[in-house]
Amino acid sequence: MTARRLGMALAIASLLLSACHSMRFEVADGPEGKVVYDRKTFWIAGLVNTQHVDVSKFCPNGAVAVREETTFVDGLFSFFTLSIYTPRSSYYHCAAEVQ
Repeated sequence: MTARRLGMALAIASLLLSACHSMRFEVADGPEGKVVYDRKTFWIAGLVNTQHVDVSKFCPNGAVAVREETTFVDGLFSFFTLSIYTPRSSYYHCAAEVQ
């Protein structure tokens, strides 16, 4: 196998094997209302730019769950920038309005 083919095979394998991940945190009981999407920017593999989020800005009635996810597109951005730019997708599951 030539060096060029080996390099191409390694690049494709690393792209295909880059895993997406998702974490869901249940923070309250009750019915779920709307889901709000937000994308956060991190730098240097997530080591820089710690963010504090005020969930009440997204969910005035509170949240029942928060899901953090690295999507395939987020992984592509991270891969092609050599993890210098590392975005992450967040989903805030708001509590349903009480009538």
